[in-house]
Amino acid sequence: MTLVEWDNSLILGMPQIDEHHHKLVDILNRCYRALMLHDHSHELAGVVAELLEYTQYHFQTEEQLMAALHYSAAPSHAAAHRKFINSIHNFKDRSDAGESFVAIDVLVFLKDWLVGHIQNTDRAFINFISDRNDS
Repeated sequence: MTLVEWDNSLILGMPQIDEHHHKLVDILNRCYRALMLHDHSHELAGVVAELLEYTQYHFQTEEQLMAALHYSAAPSHAAAHRKFINSIHNFKDRSDAGESFVAIDVLVFLKDWLVGHIQNTDRAFINFISDRNDS
């Protein structure tokens, strides 16, 4: 039972980054399974905490690589990361306050953001690296 299938459209060709993205997709799918099994209130708190911790680690890795390679779009890419973290904090606050159905909001947000970010923003960075290596 998955919401997002890990497939070639999400693989960027950088093993470390792909491994991080695969872990994030796994977290998303765990949240989805919890919601489908009606155990979302208990599972969601753990998933949101893990998501916050892991995305901060992943984003730091990406941002260090962008800085090292002098990626011109690094500021806007990092801003997208900060916006994501702020959204997850908001979901955590809503969950901690006992708000019903926050799990659905988290799933919709995560699926749309994660897939879109990998396929567009992160792919642009990988293309920059590839173009740089070809020069």
